[in-house]
Amino acid sequence: MCKSFSIGSRKTGFAENLQPEKGLELFKLMNQKGLQPDRFSFVAVLGISCNKEDLEAGRSLHCQTIKLGLDSSAFVGNVLMTIYSKCGSIGSVESAFWSIKEKDVISWNTFIVACSHFGDHAKALMVYREMENACDIHPDDFTLSGVLTACAELASIRHGRQIHTHLIRSKPNLDIGVCNALINMYAKCGAIELALRLFHSMPNRNLVSYNTMIMGLGNHGRGQTALEIFKQMKTWGFSPDSITFIGVLTACSHAGLVDAGLIYFDSMKETYGISPQLEHLSCLVDMLGRAGRLEVAERYIEMFPFGNDLIIWGSLLSSCRLHKNVVVGERVAKRLLELQPTVSSPYILLSNLYASNGRWNDVAEARKMLKGSGVKKEPGHSMIEIEGGTVKFTIGDFSHKRIEEVKEILGTLNFQAEEFNLQSFVSIWIWINGERLMKMMTNSCSPLYQVYFLKVQKSGVVIHQY
Repeated sequence: MCKSFSIGSRKTGFAENLQPEKGLELFKLMNQKGLQPDRFSFVAVLGISCNKEDLEAGRSLHCQTIKLGLDSSAFVGNVLMTIYSKCGSIGSVESAFWSIKEKDVISWNTFIVACSHFGDHAKALMVYREMENACDIHPDDFTLSGVLTACAELASIRHGRQIHTHLIRSKPNLDIGVCNALINMYAKCGAIELALRLFHSMPNRNLVSYNTMIMGLGNHGRGQTALEIFKQMKTWGFSPDSITFIGVLTACSHAGLVDAGLIYFDSMKETYGISPQLEHLSCLVDMLGRAGRLEVAERYIEMFPFGNDLIIWGSLLSSCRLHKNVVVGERVAKRLLELQPTVSSPYILLSNLYASNGRWNDVAEARKMLKGSGVKKEPGHSMIEIEGGTVKFTIGDFSHKRIEEVKEILGTLNFQAEEFNLQSFVSIWIWINGERLMKMMTNSCSPLYQVYFLKVQKSGVVIHQY
């Protein structure tokens, strides 16, 4: 055991000194010499595989730990879960988790974070509930941050409020990371005033606090307030980073503060030494597109080496359609078709752009080009998530098992389900626990999923559209 521990220590030393290959070579030598690796050896070499995101090596090492009965210890199992979280699957993470006999708080935290990482936020909440029922395990600040992130992604304000209420009773002094997670949760659930109130009540804030609040305000159209927070951040000595400017540009875009947004974008490199990335350019193009300054947006895209991005050009083409600018729209559509000729959206957007200007011959030509390209248009659809279950509605598909109930309600709203088109609009306010959270503008198949939601909704259920 002494020899084994000594070699494990050397492998850890190689890993910490950025010589991972030597650590792996030493582990192989150890096996060739007939020395049995211990848990320290496996943790060291699994850590190396995790940093390299070498899934095959991780699986091979996992098999060895099973043979030696080491996978049942939290010390080894937690590292196995981490490597599967980075480059495996949630199934592998879960398998490693349940193999651990005596789970510690790190085991639960790793599993919760993994669930959210793989997009199964409902499962993350379920794991948290199981953790609460475990007699000898108490959630720590990392647990709370992880589960609040899951609440935010699910827009589950009910669960988020329950956790917050519990924290107020049990922990008078909240960790700054937990406060940041609460702000993010309230902002993403539509309760921006609660997020702002919590932000102002924090005795101490860090850069993440400011970034989270700026982004939340920006997404809610509170651009002026977001910029005030940005100025306050600089007054308190915090230097903005790349994420800060994503929030600032989003705020300017949603509030129509175009000139301010251009100044902030140009100041990134000149004043703060931050090179704009794809996300910043995307925010800028969205802002300029909303304002109808399409030629300016086009020039900015051409300025950057990563400008050949399909999403950015697609966003600009959508703005061209919105403002009925055929001249720029034709150029943008041409660029999109050069970048990816096998996608139907440029043809459809160009066709709709021509239609909005009454150029019916060009509409027919765009449709003809689509047909000649051999690209098939995917039917439009809407998806909603209700209490962890996903429901999908596709244009022209009325096969849902509750479609008759939905059509009946639509009839009372003066809709004829078989005659939906892009000019059918209705405003629906969603109320949750007496609080007005969101207004949905419906089009095409959207009335179907919204009426279905109204049919099945219960107190505290939040719609999540995709």
